[in-house]
This record gives sequence, C-alpha cells and structure tokens, in this order.
Amino acid sequence: MKPILTVLLLLALVGCQPEKPTTGSQEPAGSVAGPVPPPPSDDSLALAGIYQLQQQAAGERSVGALQLLDSMRCQSDGFVTEALDEAAAEVWNRQFTLTLRYLEQHPKSCLRQSVVRGLSAAMFAADDQTQALAHFHQTSLDSARRAGLSTPEMVFLHQLTAEVNPARLD
Repeated sequence: MKPILTVLLLLALVGCQPEKPTTGSQEPAGSVAGPVPPPPSDDSLALAGIYQLQQQAAGERSVGALQLLDSMRCQSDGFVTEALDEAAAEVWNRQFTLTLRYLEQHPKSCLRQSVVRGLSAAMFAADDQTQALAHFHQTSLDSARRAGLSTPEMVFLHQLTAEVNPARLD
C-alpha cells in the first residue's frame, strides 16, 4: 500500500480520544492480562477507513470525506479500488446533489471513475441490465429536477450518467 494512502487512512481513523485518568492503583493480585491482539492488517484498516468516510459523506454531507475518498482513489489499486467504487456509488445514491456538485467542481477527480464503476457494477448484477440502466437514468433526472440543478449541472449530469453502463464490466 502506498505511503500516502496509509497516512490518509490513519488520519481518517484516528480520533482524539481522551486519555483514561490514572488512579495510581495497581491491578488486583492474581489478575492476568490476556494476550495482546495483533494490530489490524492494512487491508482491514483500508476497508474500515473507506466505510467510515462513506458514512461521513453520505450521512453528514461531508465534503472533506469526499476529498479523502477522492485522494484514496487516486492512490488505490485492487480490492481497495473496488471498495471505493462501492462506497462512491452508495454516496451517490444517498447524497446525489453533494456528489454531483463535488465532481463538477473537481473535473480531474479520481472519484468520478469510482462513481461510474460503482453504479455500473450495481446494475451489472441486475436480471435486466437494460431496464436497470433506464431506471437509473430516470431516477437521476428526477433527482436533478427535485434538487433544482442549474443548466450547467444538468449538462454535467448527462455527461456523467452517459458513462454509466454495466456492459463495460463484461
């Protein structure tokens, strides 16, 4: 895993936890500390970080979380990329306007690839991919109308949704 990805994950996962106050007392006699568990693997840290950022972006409308997902996507490969694709699709589904505006404002965003691949992958598993794709386009347009997107945003939406296609994953 590349160093920048590791740093981003640690920054995303590390929270300011207050230290437990020390009382000066010792553990009771006869208590035996259990074995120290091994540290989590880089893989599990990466997945946990992606999930946490997905929740922040989707639940809290966090642009900072989108930026971290974007940075991770630029550095990722393999299963991390697949996890980011799924996360990006979930954020799109839950925070359509936030995601669309972020991608429009960041035209060189690596997260765009994840949104397209994640949405395409979700339709790939459908029994009728053509129907799933048509439903996706209609839902996107309905969401755009409800959100009151501007004309440039609508043009961008059409460009982005034209890239979504489950057949590309064959």
